[in-house]
Amino acid sequence: MRPALCEGQEIMSKIKSFESLMGKENFLRVHVIFGQREAILVDTAMRGYEHLIEEALAFLRSQQMSLAWIVNTHAHHDHIGLNYLVQHQTGARIVSHPWGKRWLADPDINYREFVLEYPGLIKDTPALRHEVYDTLGEGTSLDIGVIGGEHVYLDGATDIEIVDTSGHVAGEIGLLVIDEQTLILGDALVGLTLPMFHGYVDPLRYRETLQRIRDLVVTGRVCRLLSSHLPLFQDPDEILHAVSLRVNEMEEIHQLVLERIGQQPSTLRDIWLSVSKLKNKQAEFRGLAMVAGHIAHLQFERRVAEENGTYRLLDS
Repeated sequence: MRPALCEGQEIMSKIKSFESLMGKENFLRVHVIFGQREAILVDTAMRGYEHLIEEALAFLRSQQMSLAWIVNTHAHHDHIGLNYLVQHQTGARIVSHPWGKRWLADPDINYREFVLEYPGLIKDTPALRHEVYDTLGEGTSLDIGVIGGEHVYLDGATDIEIVDTSGHVAGEIGLLVIDEQTLILGDALVGLTLPMFHGYVDPLRYRETLQRIRDLVVTGRVCRLLSSHLPLFQDPDEILHAVSLRVNEMEEIHQLVLERIGQQPSTLRDIWLSVSKLKNKQAEFRGLAMVAGHIAHLQFERRVAEENGTYRLLDS
């Protein structure tokens, strides 16, 4: 049921999105939030999508607005890849979660820690370098670190609240354009229909993020939702349904991890391959990090113990 506070709120007058097909079925988007004289660019896509940036900057020029800030929702390659290009052209300052500072600054660190975190299980290949490393532009410094709860005011008027949306990565943010009742996300609503796990690295924090999004909708603060890859959500019930799907998915994966360890002591590789097969997903680095996160959660709950690289259930 649509909250009364959302009635009549259909037009976004301060947000413009630019999108391009990414692969055969998915999209990549950047968003501009603008006031009267200055604007924010939310994410910068990646190398190969320079046309998105050209369209966004051309729009700002047509409106005689300057770009004050680049806000990166998180430090994955398809969200920060053209930071240097945009900053070099506009002088905009870069705002993001401080967790991603090293990844913003150094493409080599970004690639190594994102893709090759488990080198014994994931090998460096030309295909992975093409998918991730080659899409990263030059590194940039983080000018302003935010973690959630801060406010940005465009032209001293348009109020944008930073929302903590961590979990997909250890540090991620979203932007709530308050008078538009619109939440802009990076990957906090992970894709569910991809051939691989879009994934998250911290199940506990990801659950908190999903609850936070739900609370913003239920209280009427959010009526629509924009993201980097998913279609526009223009109805609160659609957003709540999307949140529920991801909660259910996370609970199912957690149970699959637990069941695999319960069947027999298992290595990370065993569990990763088992869960990937059961969910009909490619066994690749994103899913590996997600499974490792669930195992860490079970260890935190003292339900699982590790010995010499093998995980087993603890007695209740």
